[in-house]
Amino acid sequence: MIELAISSWTVHGALGAPWYEPDEDGVMVNSAQSKPAELNLLELPAFIAAEDIKLLEICNFHMPSIDDSYLVQLRANIEAAGVTLVNFLIDTGNLSAADDAVWRRDIEAAKRWQRIACKLGAKGVRLDCGTDAPSPAAIQRSCDALRELADFGAELGLHTTTENWRATSVESDNLLRIMDGVGRSLQLCVDFGNAAKTADKYTTMRALLPRATSLHCKGIFDGDALDVAEFRHALSLVRDADFSGHVALICDGTDDEWRKVLVLKEHVERELMRAS
Repeated sequence: MIELAISSWTVHGALGAPWYEPDEDGVMVNSAQSKPAELNLLELPAFIAAEDIKLLEICNFHMPSIDDSYLVQLRANIEAAGVTLVNFLIDTGNLSAADDAVWRRDIEAAKRWQRIACKLGAKGVRLDCGTDAPSPAAIQRSCDALRELADFGAELGLHTTTENWRATSVESDNLLRIMDGVGRSLQLCVDFGNAAKTADKYTTMRALLPRATSLHCKGIFDGDALDVAEFRHALSLVRDADFSGHVALICDGTDDEWRKVLVLKEHVERELMRAS
C-alpha cells in the first residue's frame, strides 16, 4: 500500500533552514545561516497530520537538541498527532572512508544517531553509502560499515534503509552492488532528484525502483509552475515497477515550499494512490 510522508527537509525553509551539529561537548549548535522560522520541529507532527499525512521522516541535522527531555517531548508530540516516525535520516559521516580512524569514528557517530532514533520511537533509519569515489575498496568499506550498522540497528528494533545519494552510491550499479554485498535485508529509498544527477534519470530510476521501499518524490518547478509532464513520467515509472511503500513529498528550495508540496500531493494521489 502506498502512503504519503513528509520529511523535515520538505519544510527546511519553514524551519528556518537550520543545520544543527554537535560541538565538542555534544551540544547541538546551528552552523547554518538561518532565516526566521515559521515552524519548529515540535510542531511538525501536528502540522502534517492536519493535511492527513501520517508518516514523518526527520533529518538528524534538524534536531535542535538531543537531550533526553527534548527527545521525550518530540516523541510525545509525534504520538499525540497520530504520526509514525517512519525513518530517521542520518546525514553525516563517510561510511566509505579509506582512513581507518575516520571510518571508525563515523560508524560510531551513526550508532549514536541510531540510539537517538530508537528513543524517538522511529521504525528505522536511513544511511547513505559514503562520499568516496566508488572504487572497489570504497564499495567494500561501505558494505562492511552498513552491515555493522544494520546489525546494530536490528538489535535496537530498527530497519535500515539506504539511498541513491552521494558519490559512492549515486549511480545505480554501485548502489545495487553495495546492497547485495552487505548481505542484510536493507530497504531502499529512491530519490528522484538524486537520480537526476546521473547520466539518465529515468534509466537510474528503472534500475532501482523494483527494489524501492520508499521514495523521495521531488518535482521540477520553474518558479511556481511544476513541470507536470516530467513529473507524471517519473510517476509512471513508479507505477510500472508496482511500487508499494511510502512516498515522501519533497520540494527542493526554501521558497513557498508547502504550496508546492500540495501540488505534488495532488499528482501523487491521482497517479499512484487512486490507481493502486
